Amino acid sequence: MAERTERHRTMRQPPPRRPTDFDHARRVEPDRRPTDGRRLLAGLLSAILPGAGQLLNGRIRAAAILGVPALLALLATWIIVHSDRPTMLLAKVIAPSVLGLLLVLNVVVLIWRVAAVLHAFGDRRYPLRPGLAGVVGLVVILLLTAAPHVAAWSYGSTAQATFASVFSGSGASAPAAPSPAAHERINVLLAGIDAGPGRTEALSDSLIVVSLDPVGRTVSMVSVPRDLANVPLGDGNVFAPKINSLMSWADRHPADFPGGGVHALERAIGALLGIPIHYYATADLRGFVKMVDAVGGVEMKVTRPLSDPNYGGFGVGPGWSIEPGLHHLDGANALAYARIRKSTGESDFTRAARQQDVLVALRDRTVQAGALLSLPELLSAIGGAIRTDLPADRLPELAALAEQIDSSATTRVVVSGPMIKAGSSSSQYGSTFVPVPSRIAAMAKVVFGPPGQRPVWPVPSGRPAASPSIAP
Repeated sequence: MAERTERHRTMRQPPPRRPTDFDHARRVEPDRRPTDGRRLLAGLLSAILPGAGQLLNGRIRAAAILGVPALLALLATWIIVHSDRPTMLLAKVIAPSVLGLLLVLNVVVLIWRVAAVLHAFGDRRYPLRPGLAGVVGLVVILLLTAAPHVAAWSYGSTAQATFASVFSGSGASAPAAPSPAAHERINVLLAGIDAGPGRTEALSDSLIVVSLDPVGRTVSMVSVPRDLANVPLGDGNVFAPKINSLMSWADRHPADFPGGGVHALERAIGALLGIPIHYYATADLRGFVKMVDAVGGVEMKVTRPLSDPNYGGFGVGPGWSIEPGLHHLDGANALAYARIRKSTGESDFTRAARQQDVLVALRDRTVQAGALLSLPELLSAIGGAIRTDLPADRLPELAALAEQIDSSATTRVVVSGPMIKAGSSSSQYGSTFVPVPSRIAAMAKVVFGPPGQRPVWPVPSGRPAASPSIAP
């Protein structure tokens, strides 16, 4: 009975079917075009956000491993970007201690993104070998993935090179004054250096002391005339020639000025004003032109006509003039506006006031978000123009102050009469001025007052003077 049942079941099974042409057609390798398109889509998604392509491929665990760190990094970046102003954020980013770490992280993120793209593109559910379109598409995706990281590396390397040159003064001999405490005024000497063709020595074309009050959020700017003679050196001696030649003289006489020319200038200006000069920053004129051009020029409000038929330099002239009104000036014309002094009614004192105007305009332009788009050009210009002994780690602090202090919180003074008087007509150094120490000290007491005390200059009529000798 069992035999008959088994034989019956065997007889009911259909005979094996011979393969047909249709079966062979179904075994043909699938069309690669749609497959390449899907794997390229997965790779592109992972290039945008690591893990997204893995999610498309149904690889949940891989998507979590690659995507969660990426999302956390994006969240942290968003919080940081929205927690501070652009200028302050940029200052923090390009500080040397932070910049080096960011460059390393930039490489790590690039490797992470490339690994995510390759993993999504090469998922095992796809054929082992992609088609030509797939290969070309993968190369394009990888290039697009790498492009922002290459740009970031270029920007970072440029910034590092800029810091290496700009802050080269930090390795010089000891400064004229110790670094200020957190809530003390920060006094910086800005010196514009004219070392162009035809000069036998580098002269200080402009001398401006910028004092930042971190408590009161104010800034004081005091210009010292370059033709000032008999300036105290801070050691009991005076420098008889014009102050604009002190730096070169000190560099040529290291036995008398072991700290070098810039520090000799710091000590002299500090002794003149009765304040400590903590840091210096020097800028050559050609570099200044490049800096103004790098930020797209500056807006200047001209109050009176200026004309000098003999002025020329840096692509301007012979002759230069400008009419009253609002003008957008490029680097060469901004420098001409700051330097011209042969126009009718003009002098070194009016020129010093214009130099302060240009510096304020350059500051305003630099802190604008649009100007930061020209960061590589600006860094290159700064690196070729500026030298300072300011500690690089104080840059974010100063950037924050520069952004918060506007023109209404800026007190500007040009050292002129009655704080100085004409020098001897028989002086071997030509036309000079000499300081009146008591009047300069009275001005300094107001303009460089205690932190938190807003300076007001000239002193309003009827207000008690800082000392009996004060005069506007």
